[in-house]
Amino acid sequence: MALTEVQRAQVDKLLTAYCAKRVPPAVQPKVRLGYRIEGNAVILFEERPAFQPPHDWQELVIAKFTYVGTKREWQLYCQHRDLRWHSYQALPAASSFAKLLDEVDADPTGIFWG
Repeated sequence: MALTEVQRAQVDKLLTAYCAKRVPPAVQPKVRLGYRIEGNAVILFEERPAFQPPHDWQELVIAKFTYVGTKREWQLYCQHRDLRWHSYQALPAASSFAKLLDEVDADPTGIFWG
């Protein structure tokens, strides 16, 4: 089930502001932060120039947020070495997207930003 227009607008607003503030202007030519919405999931990612060819950008996923309509909650996932999504154990779910985004930003476990 895809996000509603209201949910999508809220996610767009929050992540557009977050991506703009997270990467300082001085490093924006070398680091970009973005997101994409796929159905009921939102994937936050970082991009950096590839080594060869340098005009291509490589995407590194940071976090995945999934809305579960039957529970009316957002769930947070992180990617491990096996390149699979795993539930983020410190705060696996919340009623608001903003709360999970704050958790990713604070990164108390070091799983999202290292």
